[in-house]
Amino acid sequence: MTSPLSRRVLLGAGLTGAAGAAVGMTGASAATQDLSFPGTRLARRAREVVTESQQPCLRNHSLRSFLFGRAAAAQAERRPDEDYDAEVMFLICVLHDMGLTERAATHQRFEVDGADFAARFMEENGVSDRRVDTVWDGIALHTSLGIHQSPVFSRRRAPEIVIAQTGIGIDLTGSPADVPAGYAGRVHAAYPRHGGARALTAAIEAQGLADPRKAPPMTLPGEILHQRHPSLPYTTWDMFLAEGGWGD
Repeated sequence: MTSPLSRRVLLGAGLTGAAGAAVGMTGASAATQDLSFPGTRLARRAREVVTESQQPCLRNHSLRSFLFGRAAAAQAERRPDEDYDAEVMFLICVLHDMGLTERAATHQRFEVDGADFAARFMEENGVSDRRVDTVWDGIALHTSLGIHQSPVFSRRRAPEIVIAQTGIGIDLTGSPADVPAGYAGRVHAAYPRHGGARALTAAIEAQGLADPRKAPPMTLPGEILHQRHPSLPYTTWDMFLAEGGWGD
């Protein structure tokens, strides 16, 4: 009998596995004290956008994701603005659910809407280099199960993606054990969960019910909609194959 997927594998595997190892206390101790965010103009503007656009449950999830990702990175002895670009990692975290807002939603799945919004936001604020691609990839792929566990992905893609997705995963399906002792309590006191992962899931579900194009089969939104509303039409893989013109 196969064992169920662990909560960490579901949406946050990768760096957290390394972060759990015993390392020097300097980074971990600093992480337990730090609830700050990058102070650059772009980071401040992104936080304003999220505050204006997102419900508290989404906004706080996005902010906690950054804090948890940075704390997990510190436990793995990865330092902001030395081993990774903290501003870029923050942008991935804080904008990753913008696709669940009216401001960014189109007929695409929310992950792609969020990635497209983030790219436009950066370009409109004068950023046009590879950082845009890093943020787009980090957001568009953040629900792709297991993708950043690949050693090639970790080696070939920017570290900001793995660290951000780790933080998102910790906040969604993790636990206090994934960050330094006492840190989760401080983060939650500052940024309450307001329903947490279930409230976020309800937002994805509502989008899919309002517009089925936002919940295509074999995606996280599609799976949520299918599991919660099994009577709704659902396109299977065999149906896709049957539509092919090769007669296979």
